[in-house]
Amino acid sequence: MKSMKFAVMGVGLALLGACTSAGGVGPDGQPRLIAQPADTSFFDRKPLENGRAAIAYDPDGCQNWLIDDGAEGYASRRRDPRSGLPVCNNQFPPGYVVNEYRTNRFPDILPN
Repeated sequence: MKSMKFAVMGVGLALLGACTSAGGVGPDGQPRLIAQPADTSFFDRKPLENGRAAIAYDPDGCQNWLIDDGAEGYASRRRDPRSGLPVCNNQFPPGYVVNEYRTNRFPDILPN
């Protein structure tokens, strides 16, 4: 009987853990930002260096700005300056990256 109570409690906790809130949608139709838009890490408090950003194509065919300083990577959707709409085209296949996005300030450490 005790094991049955623990099983029922475990299933209840698992179902409760699967619940999430919708959180709403921002004014641009994207999910609301839940992270700070500033670098607050302990080891990398210097401002982001001026680097040359690359353009990456997502699965929708839309362009994203992409830059990586070795410690952290940054990406954001590229938007038309006049309309504010995402820049999407079929110029390159999804997953393609135009230009070098790494500034090589820190070496990448890859697991063996």
